[in-house]
Amino acid sequence: MPLQNYRGFSRDAWLLVGYSFISWLGGNIAWFIFPFYLKSLNYDYTDIGIVFSVSTLAQASVLLFSGPLGARIGYKRAVIFGVSLIFLGRLLQVFYPTMIFLVAGGVLLGVGMAFESPSYMALLSGEVGDEKRHYLFSLSSAIGTMGSAVGLVLAGFLPRYLTYREVFALVLFIIPLRLLLVAFVKSVLAHSEKSLSINRELLLRIGRFALPSALIGLGAGVTIPYVGLWFNQRFGTGLESIGWLFALQQFIMGLGTFLLPMVADRLGSVKTVVSFNGSASILIAAMPLSPAFYVAAFIYTVRTILMNIVNPIWNSFMMGLFKKEERSTAMALNNLSWTATFGVGQYLGGRLFDVSLTWPFIITAVLYALSMAFFWKFFAGEETKGYKS
Repeated sequence: MPLQNYRGFSRDAWLLVGYSFISWLGGNIAWFIFPFYLKSLNYDYTDIGIVFSVSTLAQASVLLFSGPLGARIGYKRAVIFGVSLIFLGRLLQVFYPTMIFLVAGGVLLGVGMAFESPSYMALLSGEVGDEKRHYLFSLSSAIGTMGSAVGLVLAGFLPRYLTYREVFALVLFIIPLRLLLVAFVKSVLAHSEKSLSINRELLLRIGRFALPSALIGLGAGVTIPYVGLWFNQRFGTGLESIGWLFALQQFIMGLGTFLLPMVADRLGSVKTVVSFNGSASILIAAMPLSPAFYVAAFIYTVRTILMNIVNPIWNSFMMGLFKKEERSTAMALNNLSWTATFGVGQYLGGRLFDVSLTWPFIITAVLYALSMAFFWKFFAGEETKGYKS
């Protein structure tokens, strides 16, 4: 029975799954409430876009070397270092909400994420063999998505009783829990695996993932950070309703993520990614045409599920095409391609939403569709290829 593939993971694997829940819980409280927190301080879309984009571009610049450095110092140490910087960045944004400190905090946040994210994925990948990797990645994503849903409910509900700043400050109590969990993980990169040769062939293999990721990142940056504000301005929707909407889609996505590896086993990873993300591209173009909040909410919920539910399948497929010592570098450079264009997209999106509530969605849809065209061209014949752990 396919569900049996979720059994038998190591203690460290379960610690990393728990880490995912806490990380997404705190991260989505911050992600949801941060634009409203900045709006309450009288910043406009362009200002918010600057804060977002500087943080993301800082992350992108560090991703150039954080992957190889993570392999050298050990993935666990890289995760701890990254989470520590994330904490310091949020600390600045809570206690010193002037533009310069908001940006400085964003830079620390971006640098921290550049170290934490690829090393976490490499650490998780090392806990399982090829045949069950997409099940562990899906489990981590599903549990993380449940944490995200809880965070979104809290972020939408708590402004009834707390200020935006106080809700945002809750992440300062959640981030240290991530440090505590990863501290108990014993896995480190063995010395014999630390040697990595970055050559043209490796960069070309990474580039085939990087180009579709870059197009998705650009499209996402234009629209996604501003969707909560868009619902509020377009339909007058309250924060609690928006929070429940985002939470609902996360709960559904979390449940669906458990089942998706079975779909990928039947269709193949490439067909699964292209069919789900391709459908999402059509739906996001329809959002600005919605006549009412409930129509737009339904479209956005389905779009988000289709777009994000396949992320663990994409990541697992990617990890299978790289050797163990290549994985953090591959993940870091792939993240770089997404993150750099996401940062550009955030700035462009801030400017676009100041003048139009429609065009950002159309631009995002076109970029998503181009991404899937390239992904299919690059990987349609590579379902059975890969490296052993």
